[in-house]
Amino acid sequence: MRRFFTLIFFCLGRANVILSNADLKNVSYAKSVTLSSEYNTDRTYPGSKAVNGLLSDFAHTAHEKTPWLRIDLGANNRIHEIEVFARSDCCGNQLHDLDVRVGHTINHLRLCGHFTGNTTVGGRIPVWCPQNTTGRYVQKQIVAGRSSVLSPAEGLVWVQSRAITGLWKTSEAGSGA
Repeated sequence: MRRFFTLIFFCLGRANVILSNADLKNVSYAKSVTLSSEYNTDRTYPGSKAVNGLLSDFAHTAHEKTPWLRIDLGANNRIHEIEVFARSDCCGNQLHDLDVRVGHTINHLRLCGHFTGNTTVGGRIPVWCPQNTTGRYVQKQIVAGRSSVLSPAEGLVWVQSRAITGLWKTSEAGSGA
């Protein structure tokens, strides 16, 4: 579980302070995963390896134009961040130019974030979703290149495990108060 503390200042004639503390929980662990294709028909690299909590193994698609991996979280969640980890043994360049999408159904996925370029061996790609992003399905898809494979070691989906509590304080700048 992660704990985040956020302090944000906005100065536009007023000083607004937001202080929040949210507990986050990874909800992708051991969830159902669908791959656009499989690298090996003997199920050596199934999608389930991308949500098993281990960075030492990985899921793997076949070579195709825009390979994807989709996680079914089982229920709608308010999604905060999605992390994708590259393989730790080799091939960091296989994780590149990713669109990360979230939706309530597989036919209506909205862009949460995009990563441009290659990652490194064992690299981490963090994608922060816009505020109030909710969905049951999370899809990661390579969107550039002629033919690619998608072989992530792990995919984490961080959701708020309890409501955000916080303080909103407004003060007038220069009011003499």
